[in-house]
Amino acid sequence: MNILLVSGGPSLTRQVTTALPADADVLEVRTPQRGLAVLDDGDHTFDVILADADTHPTGGFYLVREVKARVTDGHDLAPVILMISRPQDEYLCRWAQADAWIVKPVDPFDLAELLGALASGSSVPALPGVGTLGHAARLGPGGGVNADRTLLGGGRVTALTPGPEDDDD
Repeated sequence: MNILLVSGGPSLTRQVTTALPADADVLEVRTPQRGLAVLDDGDHTFDVILADADTHPTGGFYLVREVKARVTDGHDLAPVILMISRPQDEYLCRWAQADAWIVKPVDPFDLAELLGALASGSSVPALPGVGTLGHAARLGPGGGVNADRTLLGGGRVTALTPGPEDDDD
C-alpha cells in the first residue's frame, strides 16, 4: 500500500505508523502545499492520502478541496482521509468532501481498518471516531493511542525535506 502522509509533526507520524501494514510505503510531507506538489509531479502513485487537518499554513481541509478539484479536472487521485482534532469538525470534512475522517488521537486498529477499506474500494465499517460521506462518526468510549508508541514494520517511511513553498512567510 502506497500512502501519502501529510503530517504536522513526528508525534502524529508515530501514531499513524502503528496502524500501517508491514508492507506499506509512506511518503511523508509536512505541509498541504508540499503534498499537492508531490501529487502534481506525478512521480508517485498512492492508494490513500492521509492528512492531518491541523497542518500549517493552510490545513488539511484545503488539501482535500484541492485534491477534489483535481479529480473534477480529470486527474485520477487516491481517496483522502482527514485526521481531525474534534468530532465537531465533521461538518468541515463533509464540506471539504473528504472520503473519510478519523478523530485524533488515532486508534491504530480503527485506522488500519479504514486504510484497508479505502485502499481496496470496500465499504468502511462503522467504527468509533470514524466517519465517511456515507455515515457519521460514531463516538464512544475507548479509542485513542499513546502518541509515543512506534511500530514501523517492514515498510518504508520516507520524509521529504521542506521546500521553498513550505515557508510561512
